[in-house]
Amino acid sequence: MFYTYLIPPVLGAVIGYLTNDLAIRMLFRPHHPHYLWGFKLPFTPGLIPKEKGRLAFSIAEAINENLLDKETVEKNLLSEDMLAKIAQGVDSFFDKQSENQETVWQFASRFIPAESIGQIATSTADKFSNKVAQKIADSDLGRTISHKVVEYVMQKLSSNMGLLGAFGSALAEPAENLLAKHLDVILRENSGEIVHDMVGDQVANFLETPMCNYFKGKEETRAQVKEMLLSAYKSIITDHLPKVLEAIDLRKIVEDRIKEMDVEEMERLILQVMKKELRAIIWLGALLGGVIGLFNLLLL
Repeated sequence: MFYTYLIPPVLGAVIGYLTNDLAIRMLFRPHHPHYLWGFKLPFTPGLIPKEKGRLAFSIAEAINENLLDKETVEKNLLSEDMLAKIAQGVDSFFDKQSENQETVWQFASRFIPAESIGQIATSTADKFSNKVAQKIADSDLGRTISHKVVEYVMQKLSSNMGLLGAFGSALAEPAENLLAKHLDVILRENSGEIVHDMVGDQVANFLETPMCNYFKGKEETRAQVKEMLLSAYKSIITDHLPKVLEAIDLRKIVEDRIKEMDVEEMERLILQVMKKELRAIIWLGALLGGVIGLFNLLLL
């Protein structure tokens, strides 16, 4: 008698459990279509393998429009936490380099081949020297120097030699012109070499200076670098993020990645994420089956 009342709800629970379990399995399986006498069997492949392309497009579209849209990405990239991390990165770099006894050359050689550092230093010195030398050659520097020299000499003559000094003023302009002419020639012929030697020495001294000399106690420089980097970062994100997102095309990346996944990998990923929820659905089927079986028993 007792078994008569127990069997319907138990049987309903078992049927509900197995039905929901089978339904979830049929979402993924079979992975490929099966044929019998040349006819494709219904429900093969499973729903997800069959609609993989459409699902990939829909998921990618939803992610692109609702999760990774421009406003969301920009909000996260410009959040206080992100800006604080950049500032912390600058602080960390300055703190580390303040104790770094490596020379600039040694530090740079960790990222750039030594021969490239030499080439960059030489090229930079040459370009800078050539520009400065050209500026000197194109300027009226010879005339300026000669004018200052003659002016100084005339002041001395006027104050110390009276009439002779006054006579010397008549020679001031010819002397200035002659001196300016010779100075222009000297500067034009030698300024390039002079500037190159000076710049080369400065570059060499820079490369041989320990890193800590440029960072230790440089709190003002630290603040300026931090402000400059944060300003540049904000400007890049604000002005160029739409173009970057368009160039990256996140929707296509997500869609292509889903399409590239084989069905087994997709099944494993979904089950890994939704294992508890899917298991709850299966047990809910058992519960509903048991309740339905119990109602049937009560109605009989």
